[in-house]
Amino acid sequence: MSHKVRTTMSPDEEIEVGDAEYLDLSRQGLLAEESATEDVPPATAAPAPPKTPEAPRKTSTSKES
Repeated sequence: MSHKVRTTMSPDEEIEVGDAEYLDLSRQGLLAEESATEDVPPATAAPAPPKTPEAPRKTSTSKES
């Protein structure tokens, strides 16, 4: 079976590779992601809460004799 892929080395060219070469390219991280043309989902993370100023901490004092 052959696969039409784009590599990170030349993402503007679509090449046809066999199963073994596809697996090698995939394992090496050399396949350009197809998700670049897909719609990007909106962010789902909640925004960070605003920082509140810390109250001064009271330190315990001990009386030494």
